[in-house]
Amino acid sequence: MKIRGLLLLCTLTLGGVLYYCSNGDRNIKVMSFNIRYDNPQDGVNAWSNRKAMVFSFLDEQKPDIIGFQEVLKSQLEQLNDHLGDYAYVGAGRDDGKESGEFVPVFYRHDKFELLASSHFWLSETPEVIGSKSWGAVLPRIVTWLQLKDKENGYIFYVFNTHFSHVSAFARNESTILILNKIKTIAGEAPVVLTGDFNAQPSERMYSTMVDNWKTHLQLWDSRHLPLEQSNLSFQTFNGFNKEMPEVVIDHIFVNGFFDVHRFSTHQITKDDVFISDHYPVMSELTFRLNRRRGSGALKKLMQSTNIPLIQYEQLCFYDSTFVEITPQGQRADIYYTINGEQPDSNAIKYRKTITIKESSTVLAKAYSKGMYPSSTASLQLIKKTKTNARLKEVIPEADEQYYSPGYKALFDNKQGNSNDLKDGSWYGFYGTDNDFLFDLKKSTQLNELFISALSRPSQWIVSPSKIEVLTSLDGINYKSIAIKHIQASFDESTNKNLLFYLPLNARGRFVKVSVYNGGLLPPSHSGNGNPSWFFIDEMVLQ
Repeated sequence: MKIRGLLLLCTLTLGGVLYYCSNGDRNIKVMSFNIRYDNPQDGVNAWSNRKAMVFSFLDEQKPDIIGFQEVLKSQLEQLNDHLGDYAYVGAGRDDGKESGEFVPVFYRHDKFELLASSHFWLSETPEVIGSKSWGAVLPRIVTWLQLKDKENGYIFYVFNTHFSHVSAFARNESTILILNKIKTIAGEAPVVLTGDFNAQPSERMYSTMVDNWKTHLQLWDSRHLPLEQSNLSFQTFNGFNKEMPEVVIDHIFVNGFFDVHRFSTHQITKDDVFISDHYPVMSELTFRLNRRRGSGALKKLMQSTNIPLIQYEQLCFYDSTFVEITPQGQRADIYYTINGEQPDSNAIKYRKTITIKESSTVLAKAYSKGMYPSSTASLQLIKKTKTNARLKEVIPEADEQYYSPGYKALFDNKQGNSNDLKDGSWYGFYGTDNDFLFDLKKSTQLNELFISALSRPSQWIVSPSKIEVLTSLDGINYKSIAIKHIQASFDESTNKNLLFYLPLNARGRFVKVSVYNGGLLPPSHSGNGNPSWFFIDEMVLQ
C-alpha cells in the first residue's frame, strides 16, 4: 500500500484507536542525542572513554525512539550491537550508504513496526546524494521513518537531522525544506522531529520552525509544552567545557497530535569525562485525542531567494578583470553595487558581464517573485601595480599540512579553495606570530598592503589579532609604518573570507609584514584553551 493510502487509513482509524487507549498506552519516550563523532584527538573525552557511559545511560533511560547525530559507521555498529532491543534506519551523508556521518533513528522493534523510511539531503537538490547548498560546507542529511504501534495501531512519523554549523542562511533554508517535506511525506499525521539544529531559539531558523504557517501543520518545541518540568537548565551544548555559557541547539519538535508529559536535559559527566560535547534531551509524549490548534497569527511560508554566485576572472589584476553574477536554483533578478554599498532593488540591475578596472567591492543580491530577497554575496577585487617586491622568507614556516614550496600561491591572484584547505592554495600557521620578509631591491615608495585570509572558527581558524608593517633600508634596523588591530571572531556558526587593507606612506627597501596570531580559543569555543590557526591565500604589497 502506498504511503498516501496508508496515511488515509491511519487518519480514519486513529481517533477510534486512541479513544480506547489509556494514557499509558499512548506514551512514547523520544530522545535526541548528538554523541560526538569518534575523534581520537578529543583526549580524555574520546569516544573510547565515553561509550560505556553512553551505553549505560541508554540502558537506564530506555527511550522508545532515539534520533542520533554525528554517528560514524564504527559507532553505528557498536550502538547496533549494544541496543539489541532496537532496530534502526540510517545512511552515511556522503554516499547514502556507509561514508560520512549518519543521523540514524533507533526504535524499539518489539513496540513498533516500520512501515516506510528514506532519506533526503538538505540542499536545493534534496534527492541528490551528498548534495549541499546555501553556504553549508558539508552535506547534511535527514532520516525519516513511518512507524506503527504494534499493540494499538496508531501511525506516526519521525524525522531526524543535523543542520549546518557554519551557515545561518543554510539552517533557515533547511528548515523550510523540512517543513515542506513533512507536509509532502506525512501530510496531516503525527510528527516528531529530532536533531542538532546548531541554532538557539533566538535564531531565525527557530522561529521559522515553530511559526503558524497557513499551509502547514504547526510544530512546537517540546521543551516548552511539558505538564511537569524535570530540570531548570536547558543547556545542550557543552564543548567538553564546564564553564560553557548556556547554549541550547538540540531540539525535539512535535506537531499538534502530542502532549508533552515531561522534557529533560541529561547533563551527565563522570570523573571529568562528558557523556558527549552535547547533552542528550528527551521528551515523554502522549498522543492527543484531538489535534491541538495552531497558535499565533497565520503566516505565508516564503522561501528566501538563493544567494547569487559571483564569478571572477582574477581576484587580483593589473589592468582589468571580468565579473559575472548568476542566480542559483531559480529565476531571479540580480542587483549589485561595486562601491561597497548594500544593494537593493534600486541598485544597478545585472544584465551582462561587468568590467572592473579599479580595486572594488562587488555586492549582489537576488530577488525572485513570491520569495524573500537573498542574502548578500560579496567579492573584493584588488588592482595591482607592478613592483619589484619579492618574498625572501617566512618566519616561522607554514605548517607542513598547509604549505606549498616557495609560497607561490600567495601571489597567484586567486582566492584559496574553500573546499580543500590542503591543495596548496592556502598557507596555515598554528599558534604562531609570523614575519613575512620582502626585498624590493631598492628604496621604493610603499602605498598599500592587502592580505586575504580565512575565518572558519569551527575548524579553529580565526583572523589575526594584529598586522604590522615595518620598513628598513639595511635589512637590520626596522621602523613601524602601519598597524592594524583586529578583533578576531570565535563564533563557530560563521565562515568568512577576509580581506585586510593597510594604507602605507613610506619608503624602504626591506619590508617586514608581521602577522600576530588570534590567540588561544576562548571558553565559549568548543576548543577552549587550544591555539588558533591563521590561514592566508594572497598578499599584495605595493
